[in-house]
Amino acid sequence: MLRLLKLELKKVRFEKNICISAGIILISMFFILAASNDSSLEAHTLEDAFRTIQMLMEIFFILFFSILNASLIISEYNNQTIWILFTYPVDRKKIILAKLLLITGFIAVSVLAGYGICCGFVIVLERCFDMFAGEFTVSMAYSWLATAVLTTIMFCALGLWTFVAGMWKKSVITTVVSSLVLIFLRQLVITSSEYYREDIWFFLAVLAATGVAVFLTVLKKLF
Repeated sequence: MLRLLKLELKKVRFEKNICISAGIILISMFFILAASNDSSLEAHTLEDAFRTIQMLMEIFFILFFSILNASLIISEYNNQTIWILFTYPVDRKKIILAKLLLITGFIAVSVLAGYGICCGFVIVLERCFDMFAGEFTVSMAYSWLATAVLTTIMFCALGLWTFVAGMWKKSVITTVVSSLVLIFLRQLVITSSEYYREDIWFFLAVLAATGVAVFLTVLKKLF
């Protein structure tokens, strides 16, 4: 598997994708600044800012995950180039799983970097310009870190669902559109919760369902 990952890294120009991730983070910072500096008379809290970061990370990176799935996996079926890969003396399932692992790892690192940079930006705005109500504390940092890790896992799980949707139809459009549907459904779930996040049972159910869905997709829809 490690050799396959190295092969995929040589094939894929991840420099471009790193630049895209950096651009997403910069755009997110702009939105945070704009949202915290509106004309509302009510002061925004640090928790409001963190929820904004969480929403931006979800929208941008789940969509980006679907685009990577579409360009690196689904489009290879449409262009018939996947069959060249399948001529290698390697298990075909491992080839697809290597691609998925590479995409998932890249998005996970990008989301965590986005959280870190955007949260740092919010802290600087609060310390230097007093743009938010309340004061940043160590306990808040631990809470943000835990939430960032959990939501990163959730975003990657939802991104894997875009692979499932795309593979069942072998459709680039389905892959990308499914990401928008998943973002909308997750927003419905978290806005209906008391603490604006998924409970642990929903989180575990999504992970379990994702694992089963990816396994069945690789087993049944590889060819």
